[in-house]
Amino acid sequence: MKARYLAIPFLMLTAGSAFAAETIEKQIQVIASVPTAQFYVEPVGNWMDDPQELIYNSQRGDFSEVRRQFQAKSTIGPIKAFLTTQPELVSGIDKFSLKVNMAGKDLGLTPVELLNQAQASAGTVMDFRIIAEKPAGGYVPGSYQGMVNMMFESAAPGGA
Repeated sequence: MKARYLAIPFLMLTAGSAFAAETIEKQIQVIASVPTAQFYVEPVGNWMDDPQELIYNSQRGDFSEVRRQFQAKSTIGPIKAFLTTQPELVSGIDKFSLKVNMAGKDLGLTPVELLNQAQASAGTVMDFRIIAEKPAGGYVPGSYQGMVNMMFESAAPGGA
């Protein structure tokens, strides 16, 4: 009689393990980059992985700026930067422009020298700012989003 009571829990254990035969696979993308010793422009910290928020101040009726830093170095020559598109934030049909400033210089659609050859060779940390440009009629309520697309280049002096 005692053997019968032991057989029931044993059968329940083996039946339970038959149900655990299902599997679930997960994949995690992992990336890494090692900049060249000759030329790099990298954010200071991991802030580029997260959306950067312009905070609206209701009393002033304007946005605070996004202020971050980049570190840069080039043993090739001066470092230039430009915007690949005019940055703006959009909410439905409403939008407003953004001004982008790096190393104290406003970026536009044509290259601007951020660091001369001596500064670039030594390497430095540059301030980076995104500033909302208030439209003539003021800001229209909404949830805005957009992108700032920049390009950095370094070439030997006398090159393009």
